[in-house]
Amino acid sequence: MALNYKKSIGLFLLLSSIMSCKDKDVTLNVIDPGHFHASLLQKSSLEGVSYMVNVYAPQGEELEQYLKAIEGYNTREDNPTSWQEQIYVGDDFLSHLPKDSGHDVVMLAGNNRRKSEYILSSVEKCYNVLSDKPMAIDQDGWEKLKTSYDVAEEKELILYDLMTERYDILNNIVRDIVNNESVFGKFEYQNGPSVSMKSVHHFYKEVGGNALKRPEWYYDVTQQGEGIADVTTHLIDLVFWQCFPEQSIETNNVSIEKASHYPTWISRNQYALSTGADDFSPYLKQIEENGSIPVMANGSIDFKVFDMPVRMEVKWNWTPESGSGDTFEAVYNGTKVDVVVRQDASTDFVKSIFLTDDSLPTYNALKDILKKYPGVRAEYKKKEIEIIVPLECRVSHEDHFNMVASQFLKYVRGEEKMPLWEKSNTLTKYYITTKSVEMASL
Repeated sequence: MALNYKKSIGLFLLLSSIMSCKDKDVTLNVIDPGHFHASLLQKSSLEGVSYMVNVYAPQGEELEQYLKAIEGYNTREDNPTSWQEQIYVGDDFLSHLPKDSGHDVVMLAGNNRRKSEYILSSVEKCYNVLSDKPMAIDQDGWEKLKTSYDVAEEKELILYDLMTERYDILNNIVRDIVNNESVFGKFEYQNGPSVSMKSVHHFYKEVGGNALKRPEWYYDVTQQGEGIADVTTHLIDLVFWQCFPEQSIETNNVSIEKASHYPTWISRNQYALSTGADDFSPYLKQIEENGSIPVMANGSIDFKVFDMPVRMEVKWNWTPESGSGDTFEAVYNGTKVDVVVRQDASTDFVKSIFLTDDSLPTYNALKDILKKYPGVRAEYKKKEIEIIVPLECRVSHEDHFNMVASQFLKYVRGEEKMPLWEKSNTLTKYYITTKSVEMASL
C-alpha cells in the first residue's frame, strides 16, 4: 500500500469535514492502533459507518501492520471491504484529533499505558469510544476512567468496553442455565468458590494461520498491564453478566479477599522470535536476569460479589502444546447441579459444557432451555450431561468483534439505550483488577 505520510493536516481535516457533511454515517477514528484487535474491528464492513476512516498514530511498525491488515481485508477475494484510511502520523498525533460536533467514534486498541488518557481526551472532544480491554491497568488509570464516564454521561456519549465473550454461544447457554432454578438451583456458597474460572494464553501463537508478532512493549507490564489486570477483565465481566444479569454492581458490592502474581520467564531468543528485535528493549534491560526477563503475566484473584465467592486465575505460557491453543475452563457450583466448562485434551481442546447430573428431569429441563439455540442439544454421558454445540453453530472469536461493534453502534445511533449497569459494572470490574495488582505487589 502506497502511503503519503506527508499529507498536510489541513487537507486531511478538510477532507474529513467534507465527508462528514456529505455522508451522515458515523466516522471511525482509530488512535494508535498497536494491537491486532484494532484491525479486527474492520474485518467486515460496519453498517452505518463511513468507509472513510481517520487514523492518528506515531510512525512505526505497529501502524504498518495495522494498515497491512486493512489492505488484506480490502483485497481479499471473498467479501472484500472498501476502507479508505486517512492518516495523520507524528508524535503529536493525539493533539490532532479534532473536536467533533457530530458524536463520531474513536476506536482504541494498543499500548495500555496511555489508554485511559486516550479515552478521557476522546470523550472531552465529544467522541463516542469503543475501547479494547484493558481500559485501565493501574489505579491512576482507573481514576481517569471514572472521570471519563462522568464526562461521557454529561455529553450523552457512549463509552464502551469491547467485551467479546458475551457473544460466545457457549457463554450464553451457561448464562441461561445458571439463571434457571429448576435446573441449577442457586449458587452454592459453602464449599469454596461459587464460580471459578481459569484462562490460559500463549505469547507465541498463530492467529489466522500466521505467527502473531508482538510489539516489544507487550512484554513490559507497565505498558501492557499484568495478567491479572488484562485477561481477567473478560472473566470478571462474565461473572457479572452471567450470574447477576441486568444488575448494577458498585464497588461497595465487592470485596477483594486476596491476589497473587508470578512471572513467565522469556528468554532473549524467545523475545526475538516473538517481536523480531535482536535484543531486549532498554526498558526491559533493567529487569533482565541471565538472558531472560520476568513478565508478571500469571496470577489469581479471590473476591466476593454480594458475598458470593469467586476465583479467577490467568496463566501465560510461551507457546501451546501441539494441537492445543488458548484454553478456558470454569465451574459454576449450584445447589442442584454444577455447570462445568472444559477445554482440554478430553474435548480435543474444543470448549464444551457439561452438567454433573444425568437425571431425566434435568435432561428434560435442559431441552426446554436449549430450544432457543437451533442445532444445540443435550446428550447423556457417563454420570453427566454434555451440551453439544456443533461447530457450525459457533461464531469465531474474530467475528465477535463485529458483533460487539454492531451493538455499540446501536447505542451510538440511539436505536437502543445503553443499560445503566454497563457503567457501574465496568468501573467495578476495573476497580477489582487494578486493586488486585496493588495487593499482589505488596
